[in-house]
Amino acid sequence: MTNNYKWDLSKLYTGYDDPIFLKDYDQLVNYKIENVNTNTSFKQLEEIKDLEYRLRLYVTLRLSVETNNEDTILWSSKVLSTCAVAANQMNELWTKILEDKEIKQSSYYSTYKFIIEEKLNNAKHTLPLEQQEILNLVYPTSKKAFSDMYYALTGNAKANYRGNSLPLTQVKNMCHDNDSNVRKDAFLAELEAYKPIETPLAFAVSAIKKQQLIEARLLGYKDPLEKMLIESRMSSKTLDAMMSSIQKYLPVFRKYLRTKAKMLGYDHGLPWYEIYATLQECDFNFSIEDCESYILDAFEKIGENLHKMAKTAFNEHWIDYPTYEGKQPGAFCENLGWIHESRIITNYNNTLSDIITVAHELGHAFHGEMIEEQAILNRDYCMPLAETASTFNENVMYNYMASILPKKEKLLVIDTQLSALCQNVLDIYARFLFEKSVFEHIEEGFLNAKQLCELMKEALNKSFGDGLDKNWIHPYRWITKVHYYIPDIAYYNFPYTFGALFSRGLYAKFKKEGTSFIPKYEKLLAATTINTCENVASMADINIEEESFWQESLQSIADQIQDFLKELSA
Repeated sequence: MTNNYKWDLSKLYTGYDDPIFLKDYDQLVNYKIENVNTNTSFKQLEEIKDLEYRLRLYVTLRLSVETNNEDTILWSSKVLSTCAVAANQMNELWTKILEDKEIKQSSYYSTYKFIIEEKLNNAKHTLPLEQQEILNLVYPTSKKAFSDMYYALTGNAKANYRGNSLPLTQVKNMCHDNDSNVRKDAFLAELEAYKPIETPLAFAVSAIKKQQLIEARLLGYKDPLEKMLIESRMSSKTLDAMMSSIQKYLPVFRKYLRTKAKMLGYDHGLPWYEIYATLQECDFNFSIEDCESYILDAFEKIGENLHKMAKTAFNEHWIDYPTYEGKQPGAFCENLGWIHESRIITNYNNTLSDIITVAHELGHAFHGEMIEEQAILNRDYCMPLAETASTFNENVMYNYMASILPKKEKLLVIDTQLSALCQNVLDIYARFLFEKSVFEHIEEGFLNAKQLCELMKEALNKSFGDGLDKNWIHPYRWITKVHYYIPDIAYYNFPYTFGALFSRGLYAKFKKEGTSFIPKYEKLLAATTINTCENVASMADINIEEESFWQESLQSIADQIQDFLKELSA
């Protein structure tokens, strides 16, 4: 295969005309369940899960880079409709399994004990099969359709940058450009590009959030946040401890941003277009080859398994790097357990941030590798723990890059890391506040684009405070972040802060214990699919329900800020 830095999906299927694809699709379409006994039900569950996961992931991956491909749009609709029927079949099988009074006698019980007990404990949050079937059947044409519309609109949106019509994603990436004037002009072009699509996306996010609220209450949850916490296997005590700790440290981050603004020549806090600006002139320009070389060198110093996986990912084209028309913005990773690989999408733009993004997504891939030995129904890890390996890798790369570069470049790396940490703490906190306010307002009716922009500005002000210039706040952050449009997950924001602070604690242990910590770390990752967040953390002797842990992680960032500013002025 010619290395055009696009991914290779041929190990999944060679196309929609692949006989294996058509056979799998036909098998899922015509799958008939047999309610014989519990063991048979488990076997069928595994078969359906395997088929629907393969097919769904294939069309999802294709759609992410071919948002305007008619065949992909058609097959995506067909496969997702079939998967909705499959979801009903899996619900029916689970209902039979959980009704079995002798379930502990099943040969599958020891394998699936955690998930069985979890489902039994959450039985009150299930709908009668008939109602759940209706929700599953309308899923492709309701909130999932609005999600697909988001990808189509943003993936094909253009921005007028200095008289040139460019893909919106390309212009968004200019926020990391070395030139302040470029960043400012790109920011203004980005804002203008959202205006033609703000109305349909206001309908989309309003519809998705309203449906999420209705479904949460139908399932017996207080609200979508309670649903997210239970599905995240995370206690409200942990969330409260983390959020209250963040509130106490907001002044530290705001002071850092004000100091940074002053040093860059701004008197009223940072304008948003300078949120990723460095305090010294930055002429970083890292090719994809540079990126891969640095990552391999850094990972080799961490552990053999991580290094080997990354090398395979690069050599066998797991990653789709470039930005092009029809490709969705942002980055993500999908674990493909049946072929023991992953696939990653990024929009690479030669910056240090892009190297960190690739390392981040490879963390998700490594997490996937650690759980591959789990039985097929045990391969789903919760959202907060999903960001553990990815942000651990961020720590690895920032520290590695700072260690190999001269002092000036080292300070630039630390500056970039601190900017990212501000995003993981302040921006994520703002996203959490925004989504909370959207759910509070959506009961009153549809939220238009102007209202959404006002709610976003309010959330950003509550989080960033005087660290931001109020005249240059980004009101369209509700469009820039795909997380609001993910149909099945509400509050996909605080897991990033959890991951950033939890992995910082894990990395501190690695620095203290050295490579002897890595087997423990890998064991911890492998356990994430069959444990609560609290139990996983305890494997590293961490109590995440106590503020002390979160404050220790936050204080380490505060200390890094202080050391950085001191070294900068030396």
